[in-house]
Amino acid sequence: MTTYKWPLMGHIRQLKALESDLAQDRISQAYLFSGPSQIGKTLIAKTFAQILQCNKGFCRDCPTCRQIDHEQHIDTFFLKDDGESLKIETIRNLVHHLSTTTSSNYKVVIIQNIERITIAAANAFLKTLEEPISRVVFLLTTTQKQKLLDTILSRTRVLNFQTIPEAELHDYLKKDYPTLDKNTATMMATFAMGRPGRVMEFAKDPDRFRYYQDMYHQIAKFLERSSVTDRMLYVDDLLKMPDSIDPFFELFSHLVRGLMLQKLAGDQVMYSFEQLFGIVDYLSQARFELDHNVNSKLVLENLMLRF
Repeated sequence: MTTYKWPLMGHIRQLKALESDLAQDRISQAYLFSGPSQIGKTLIAKTFAQILQCNKGFCRDCPTCRQIDHEQHIDTFFLKDDGESLKIETIRNLVHHLSTTTSSNYKVVIIQNIERITIAAANAFLKTLEEPISRVVFLLTTTQKQKLLDTILSRTRVLNFQTIPEAELHDYLKKDYPTLDKNTATMMATFAMGRPGRVMEFAKDPDRFRYYQDMYHQIAKFLERSSVTDRMLYVDDLLKMPDSIDPFFELFSHLVRGLMLQKLAGDQVMYSFEQLFGIVDYLSQARFELDHNVNSKLVLENLMLRF
């Protein structure tokens, strides 16, 4: 069990590590929370900021806790991912504010998806880490730790987060949404793929869940029978909604793994193991190319032609 009532599920080992730093008054100047999207990294950063700033042991009700919760605290800065790169001007302005006096316990900076930082901004940020400002704590999140400079990684306390077991997500749904249909809860937990943020999103927004269901069935159709024209038209639809590309790859990989398990169980599957492993390789290569800024339309169309 943890000492503080963290408002999220799972990640006990990582939360205990943070609590150990608090108990020993061994707060690092910078933490990096690394792991997949929608698993609670930003919520953990915000909660840790509340614990650091609150003088009542993270009471959740004092002005400080409420201000941080609403991202309005004068000495807790939020640099949220707005889809744009994090530029050097932003880092310079931030450092200027950090150098001023404070009436709070700390000046805390939460930077969401730090991997979007430009090289120039990263070097400016690195200088701040090399010459730390007293009572300043950086809380960084990332889904792509490999994109960060090694020199930045070496100056942060890195905590790696993983997805949550499906059973734990299912238990959450049964407890917090007792009227939810049993089969729907099972499918929500499955399609969340270990991401607490996603299962909460499904529970609050059934349309979002149905969108994932439709995407899953469409991918299954591609693997069973579909024309090249159908696949290319689907690529056009995906590109109209860039946020759908990541779920597409996740669901595609999930479906292929499911086919492998069916085949291992002796069920009839139209693909051989060699073909299924080949599809996994195609997906990995396509994901790699997208992460390295290869044209999205070209990558997706090539993928659709390879199975």
